[in-house]
Amino acid sequence: MKINDIFEIENLECLEPTLNDHTETGYTGMTLSLDADDARLLIDEEENPVAIAVHEKDGGWLVSSFLYRPFSLGILEFFEEFGSDIYQENRNTCLFALREYYCNDILNEFPSVIEDNRPGRYEMIKSLLDQTGWDGKGKTALDFCCGSGVATSVLRDKGFETLSFDNDAGLISRGIQSGRLLPDYSMCIDASCASVFCPDADFGIGLMLGDITAFNSHIWEGISAEIFGLCENVLISTATEPEIKRIEGWCRDSGRKAEIFSNDRDPIYDAWVCLSEGF
Repeated sequence: MKINDIFEIENLECLEPTLNDHTETGYTGMTLSLDADDARLLIDEEENPVAIAVHEKDGGWLVSSFLYRPFSLGILEFFEEFGSDIYQENRNTCLFALREYYCNDILNEFPSVIEDNRPGRYEMIKSLLDQTGWDGKGKTALDFCCGSGVATSVLRDKGFETLSFDNDAGLISRGIQSGRLLPDYSMCIDASCASVFCPDADFGIGLMLGDITAFNSHIWEGISAEIFGLCENVLISTATEPEIKRIEGWCRDSGRKAEIFSNDRDPIYDAWVCLSEGF
């Protein structure tokens, strides 16, 4: 279901330019400053407000959501002044619709992206995941730094309900165009903020992480903390042993057990693996 269908509005736009922007409280103030003549409020199954659609007097419909930031009492007062229609939808349906909206924006912005998938990459990842014995039936997974979604497609084929994200919009577009990524299960976000956008998951992977250096290690440490905090079972790969040693240290610092091993399936990008099963 699309945002248009939820609000029963043929043409609308999100006020926030990107999904990342939905965490910014400044957009609540921008919503309140709109010169409105109509408004519609969306609540979830527990009657919590999740979004508002506002019609500008000399413009169209704009939507702002509160799925990733606190709802403001000022928004309720604004709605009571200009609107009367309240819509209700399952929260997950709203999340799916919002992700799909921004993925469609990405497709429009990056209509032609060169294929980056290497021959045999799918099989290499499948073999590595098969080694773990992970069963995806009825399980959830997060694909950190998913790129164009090769690992996501492996996880999905193994039965995992997989939510994927990367900060490279071009790669997200490539993955959707290839069918490896699904618009309602994909996000262009900063992985260091994953816990804002993602629920806990049974499994999490982060393949080809890096380059991890002394200069940027704090960035990767933050991303690793998100993986270890959100996912019960984790698999991370790097190109070099020093990089995986850093990952192992961060894993143990989080109170988890870690196993590292070399991987000859892909000696370039996934040469070293850190596996952490169970909190």
